[in-house]
Amino acid sequence: MKLEEFLKNDNFRKHLGVEVLEIGNHYAKVKGIVKKEHLNFHNVCHGAYITALADFAFAIAGNSDGKKRLAISIKTDFYKPAFEGNELIAEAKKIRGDKVAFFEMVVYKGKDIIAKSEGIVYRKE
Repeated sequence: MKLEEFLKNDNFRKHLGVEVLEIGNHYAKVKGIVKKEHLNFHNVCHGAYITALADFAFAIAGNSDGKKRLAISIKTDFYKPAFEGNELIAEAKKIRGDKVAFFEMVVYKGKDIIAKSEGIVYRKE
């Protein structure tokens, strides 16, 4: 089964409301809309939703070549808040590696970078 077919039926993607915009060679771009249920007690978008968008793009990019890779680490830094109704775009791209590969993820609100993540994946044989 191809990656696109897996994504179409992915329950977590459906739960997050994520739309896959682009898949390339070790690259992915996804979109999510901040909903009321994504807000924290400060009434701003919860960091877990922002990280989940980055992680979802990361998972697609990491598996885009048909090889099975699993995340072993992800770290996110937050720069600016997002609010209900904001459209967020997350992009992931491979920086280097193969068996153990390093990725960079960036989450945008419009042209503003609101978060950056770093992820590491391990390729299963």
